[in-house]
Amino acid sequence: MEIENKKRKTRNHEVVALPQELLEKILLLLPLKSLLRFRCVSKQWFSMISDSHFTKSHFDLATTTTNDMLIYFSPVNSVARCVDVEESIHRDYAVRIPVTYEHYALRVRGSCRGFILLLNCVNGTHFVMWNPTTGFHTRVSYPSGLSYPLWAGVGYDKSSDDYLVVAGWRDRFEKTYNLRHRWEFFSVRNHSWKEIETGDFHSNHLISCNSGVFCNGAIHWLAVRTVGDSARVVVAFGLEEKNLSIISLPDLQGGGTPTLNLLGGYLGICYTEWQTWRNELWVLKEYKVESSWTKLNIDFPDGFIPMCLTRGSECVGRKNIKELMKFSDKGMLLESRRTSCDIHTIMLMFARTLLTLPGQ
Repeated sequence: MEIENKKRKTRNHEVVALPQELLEKILLLLPLKSLLRFRCVSKQWFSMISDSHFTKSHFDLATTTTNDMLIYFSPVNSVARCVDVEESIHRDYAVRIPVTYEHYALRVRGSCRGFILLLNCVNGTHFVMWNPTTGFHTRVSYPSGLSYPLWAGVGYDKSSDDYLVVAGWRDRFEKTYNLRHRWEFFSVRNHSWKEIETGDFHSNHLISCNSGVFCNGAIHWLAVRTVGDSARVVVAFGLEEKNLSIISLPDLQGGGTPTLNLLGGYLGICYTEWQTWRNELWVLKEYKVESSWTKLNIDFPDGFIPMCLTRGSECVGRKNIKELMKFSDKGMLLESRRTSCDIHTIMLMFARTLLTLPGQ
């Protein structure tokens, strides 16, 4: 009798070995959070879930791949905090930053498909591409002879299945004191830099040093025309065409400051009028159609700076540096929490993915 019970227990604990192909199809249907846990099941599962073909297939099958993760950290700390804005902003978790620099030198210059672009703004020689979800990171050295770039961004070229780091420097003409913009892009797949032909563009626009925003197959920066009306515009670099174009901003009233964001999957503008602390949110409903700039009618309290929109049109942002808040699309306060943020804190939205880089 005791022997039969032992046999029965053994049978109950037996694991049915599914064919690899069937197991992969099942795992591809699971949410990312489950896959992160299941990597610990066995070496086979870890290898399968970490495989580049699997991670790409899972990303392509996902119903939503928006930037739903908020990451924030001090430039001198080695740990960052992450918040899923689709859930309660009171729940967060820690991730270790792969690099640390002295003198508050750490900067971010954008995110794309789960990767965040980091750099050292004091005496750096390279970018770092980092996936906070997997912990993977790699260096991208600056072009020979060039130092800290004035602006940069990261994007994905679907036509070549390649990630591009786009950066700009100011370069001097020989025997003159004139400055021109020098644009280059780095191909992760080819592991090489190439200069971008800009024509007369370099002398007509002053590019913002803020992070580049990737959407619609292009990286975007705010800029100011240095000739004519000195208007503020959006400069876009198309990754497939490898060219620059201009998008005009909506009619922003008053003396304020616009910031470029990805809002609900659209290219967006958060405009803050500093005298009154009035905030406006604008989204470009139809890409590159300037008449499609649409103002979102959401009332925010003074001092609130919006950062993103959730899939339910809720708005998450910060107020008075330390306070993280979430509002409904009607302007109703849903959640509020204190953070450890200070004036040096860096905040950025990114997508949680398991993706790896080509050739890794």
